[in-house]
Amino acid sequence: MHPRNVYKNSISFAQLAKENPSFAKCLKGASSIDFHDPESIRQLAKALLRKDFNLHVELPEDRLCPAVPNRLNYILWLSDLIMDTHSPAQTTEKPKVIGVDIGTGASAIYPLLGCAQFPHWNFIATEIDPSSLLQASKNIQQNSLETRVTLVDVSHAETIFPAEVTESAENIDFTMCNPPFYSSVNDMMSSAKLKSVPPLSACTGSTTEMVTEGGEVAFVSRILDESLKLREKVKWYTSMLGKLSSVEKVVEKLKENGVSNYLVGEFVQGVGKTKRWAVGWSFGDIRAGDHISRQPTSQSLKSHLPFPTTFKISLPPDSNLSTLLPRMEELLKASCGDFPTNSFEWSSVRLSCFATMYGTIESLYSNGKGETSGNTWSRAARRRRKQLGSQDANIAIAGSSEPKFGFAIGIFIGASVLASNDTQKTNVKDKDENKEEEDKMINEGDAWDHDFISLPASSVEPEASKGSFVLVRWTRGLDQVVWESFCGMLRRKVMDGLVQ
Repeated sequence: MHPRNVYKNSISFAQLAKENPSFAKCLKGASSIDFHDPESIRQLAKALLRKDFNLHVELPEDRLCPAVPNRLNYILWLSDLIMDTHSPAQTTEKPKVIGVDIGTGASAIYPLLGCAQFPHWNFIATEIDPSSLLQASKNIQQNSLETRVTLVDVSHAETIFPAEVTESAENIDFTMCNPPFYSSVNDMMSSAKLKSVPPLSACTGSTTEMVTEGGEVAFVSRILDESLKLREKVKWYTSMLGKLSSVEKVVEKLKENGVSNYLVGEFVQGVGKTKRWAVGWSFGDIRAGDHISRQPTSQSLKSHLPFPTTFKISLPPDSNLSTLLPRMEELLKASCGDFPTNSFEWSSVRLSCFATMYGTIESLYSNGKGETSGNTWSRAARRRRKQLGSQDANIAIAGSSEPKFGFAIGIFIGASVLASNDTQKTNVKDKDENKEEEDKMINEGDAWDHDFISLPASSVEPEASKGSFVLVRWTRGLDQVVWESFCGMLRRKVMDGLVQ
């Protein structure tokens, strides 16, 4: 479950019942409810939305009752994605965010949660079912969100994305969707029979909400087909999936269509509870961090995850902190100054790409970022600069049509280094205070692919406790080979510099 999810700890049904008389009627014993009773789960959803988000929502008996914790996971994952890949703000005000909810349902749960959590978010919400449209409109109105949520009837549309999206003067930040899982009623019934244990809660969804021709893979494939035409009109196309096998199929379709900038997220409703996945993709070149794009730990999905955007360079253990860190800083600055860049800066201001869903990384000593046109550090590029001369080479680089490549570099202080340099002033919290968080990091660690690593949610994988290290982040670009080349070059320069 997302660390910012208010339901990451258990919900006190007894306390909720004291605050909500309608929910109190559903209480079973002192602190539980019957999750197989549709009325109980409806009252639970309504009570949670009112208590935690001040949302007043009506949920029809014959329509899907949303699981609030799981829906909130999706919203918070999107928030992380937007923050991690947004352009630097020019003002202190948060920029307007526009999202599209495909198939908003009777509850309009995603627009309501998104607007309640983030005052700068706005939605275009589509729906095909007349009854759901009517109830969604009422829920939007009774929460005074008419100016922030535009509800669109697409019952007669030939495409998934309406004119409100395709012809909008504004670019769309993200699309989201919770498509019907099943390809037919028979498929839905067969799936229920195959389960080794009964569902954890009652399902009140209508056929329209649960079934679509071809199932969720076919529906997301339609979104992909339309996205191939819209392309960068939308920054991130995303969808939640209910089947693990669907993730593999959708990722394969992305690859078949040449989409290399994609994400795979994972949402867990609770310990040992419902698990869902998200797949997202972009036609832009801004890369998301591994803590967003490579979340699943399932071994079967390993080959379907995007290439890591994080590279680790370990530094000598038991080094003197007061000399190692400034030395590394100068070495990295010099290394990035050896090849032409469109921009490069080193700053004590922490970069957003080194912040995660858990917040800012406390052990970050300093960081820098840069951008260049293509591979300007290769031997071929150096020979060309030598032939042209430095001045002409810089002009050529500035006017290059090569795809942009962006990177960020951070120096992190390992716990063992801190322990041996306890007189050095740092912003790192005491190791004992972070023991619980470190245990969580160990459990959430993902597979390693040589030095390309998929960071756990805290962005400091378990090896961090053994010493200091440099993390390199791929922030922009579509060419994996260029990224690998950059990491190899930087590591050689760091290793060579440390032995001199």
